[in-house]
Amino acid sequence: MNLTHIKYLSLFALLINAAAMLSPVINGGDSITYAALSQYIALNNDWANLVLDGKDWLDKPHMPFWITALSFELLGVSAFSYIMPGFLFHLIGGYYTYRIARLFYTREAAWLSVLVYVSVFHLMDSSIEVKAETYLTGFIMGACYYWLRYDAQSRIKYLLLGAAFTAGAVMTKGVFTLITIFSGLVILWLYRKQWRKLLSGKWLLAYALSLLFTAPEVVALYLQFDAHPEKLVFGRTDVSGIRFFLWDSQFGRFFNTGPIKNTNGHPFYFALVFLWAFLPWVAVFIAAMFNGVRKFAQRAADENAGFVFLCGAFFITFALFSATSFQLDHYTVILFPFAAILCGKLLSDRLVTLQQGRALLVAQGVLTLLLLALAIGLSVHVGNAIVLAIVAMMVLGMLAYAAINWQQMRIGVLLVFPLFGILTLYTFLVLTTALTFTSYSVAYNANALLADKPAAPVYVYQMDIVARELGLYRSAPAYAVDNVAQLPARGSYFLLIEAGQMGAVGPLRAEQVGQGNWVVHKTGTFPRWLRLAKGAEPLQDVRILQVEGAN
Repeated sequence: MNLTHIKYLSLFALLINAAAMLSPVINGGDSITYAALSQYIALNNDWANLVLDGKDWLDKPHMPFWITALSFELLGVSAFSYIMPGFLFHLIGGYYTYRIARLFYTREAAWLSVLVYVSVFHLMDSSIEVKAETYLTGFIMGACYYWLRYDAQSRIKYLLLGAAFTAGAVMTKGVFTLITIFSGLVILWLYRKQWRKLLSGKWLLAYALSLLFTAPEVVALYLQFDAHPEKLVFGRTDVSGIRFFLWDSQFGRFFNTGPIKNTNGHPFYFALVFLWAFLPWVAVFIAAMFNGVRKFAQRAADENAGFVFLCGAFFITFALFSATSFQLDHYTVILFPFAAILCGKLLSDRLVTLQQGRALLVAQGVLTLLLLALAIGLSVHVGNAIVLAIVAMMVLGMLAYAAINWQQMRIGVLLVFPLFGILTLYTFLVLTTALTFTSYSVAYNANALLADKPAAPVYVYQMDIVARELGLYRSAPAYAVDNVAQLPARGSYFLLIEAGQMGAVGPLRAEQVGQGNWVVHKTGTFPRWLRLAKGAEPLQDVRILQVEGAN
């Protein structure tokens, strides 16, 4: 398979992934919260404070919200302008995946690494859901690349860019990210017996400059929290934002000593997550590890450098994640680019020696059938004609590709068909989600009904997440209220309320201007999502009232 073919396949996967940005609905609860935090920054030109529902918010560093707020200022507040910068950082992660792979391997291996990167299921999903890990992946891969270049050649360009990307990662998720950034390099130094570099003047300068570049985050936290110890956060006063940033937000979770705890961790949790999150390349990764270990002693030290660096970057952080009790599946996303490069190297070898690896071919063939069966079966179960048609087109496209390239069937089974399989399943999930939430989302549909109404404020009764999301779609403000005392006594406004709660707000001078059977909480288990997509999940009867208060 030539490089042009691999590039076109990568572009095809990226286009399928990017199409999800066209959905007008922000899906997840976390995504809505992050968008609301960024909206506050953009609308108030307040780049120091993170404020949610009028209250100080302390959970994650500022960088993702600064980036999204900048997108809102440039493009306006919308679902697209929320997703777009995250997708751009997904592309940045792919670019530096190529650059790192190219430092150690051939162009073919590097492009195959990119192909794996752009088609890993959880990387595609995260690029659209836009969690902090989406930005973090771009920052980490950029930092790793420039530190590798700085290690080989002490140029000021590499020092400044390495420090900038490192600081970006720290200001996205905390100082714990330094472990992922430097673990591969430290393991490589140990392998090469260059461990003295760790505390050399050259690298002490790099560490110091990286920390210096995190100053914007430290200053912002000081201004919001440490300079105002009377503020109430986590139910108590005298909370240090700087301490939370340096310790509690990451190491506190790792040791389960911070204000946010989780005691349900399991040492094999992330191993199980990897089996589905890294689809369709799990078998390829396992084969890459087996092949790398088996041939390690036969290779020269320089030939093993890439394998050592990538395994160090992947497994050190993976082991630390597995050791903690605070575990969420999206944590591992930042490690997948390193695994993608290992897969790219193996695939480049296999494409040269296709007579080997019968077990891998069988595994990839079976996996393709399972992915296609899952996509087709779920499409039939949901029963949406548009989804069925698109999935059928994807399957027919794969069959047409197989017919045209039947002489390269082994390459197809190893590489191309699994790609089609995961993209078909991903297309089903994204398209079904978009169609379902445009039909049943309270905020999206209420906004549509209010589009031709006066730009009056909207009060949302006991549906905080709906208020946040509605505020992203409307130019007029949306406020969450928990009781009738919080409703304005004067002026005109709209009220969103479930039908069963209308008695709780008492008599109002109000006219009903809209109604719908919608879903308040869009997140939940996969079976619930399927019932919702099929139209079998119970919905809430939500009313839109136009209230005329006393003048």
